[in-house]
Amino acid sequence: MRYSKLDMAVIRAVVDIVETLRPTAYVPNPATRYKPGGSTGNMAFNALKYEIRGGSIFVYIDENIAPYVPYTNEPWLSAFWGGRKNPNEGWCDRFADAVVDMLAQKLKGTVKE
Repeated sequence: MRYSKLDMAVIRAVVDIVETLRPTAYVPNPATRYKPGGSTGNMAFNALKYEIRGGSIFVYIDENIAPYVPYTNEPWLSAFWGGRKNPNEGWCDRFADAVVDMLAQKLKGTVKE
């Protein structure tokens, strides 16, 4: 498939943004990475993917690599957590918002749903 210059500009911009954000706080808890009982970075470095299909780019977490991903974004409900708040809760929306904001800046425009 041949892509227009605009399609290619958007695709390149999204890839650049995802790679910029990959090691950041948007993908759960780099503060605990590589510490005993902490994050390994699997979701950020292995499961965060993008795919180009039909002139569109899809950014997603591969749940085959990180099957626990839904639990990282949701509130903690189990009594095990003693009422504490999940420190990663809502990270997915924050990540998506950052991608959209950075894309609008990079392309000098607005992104509409």
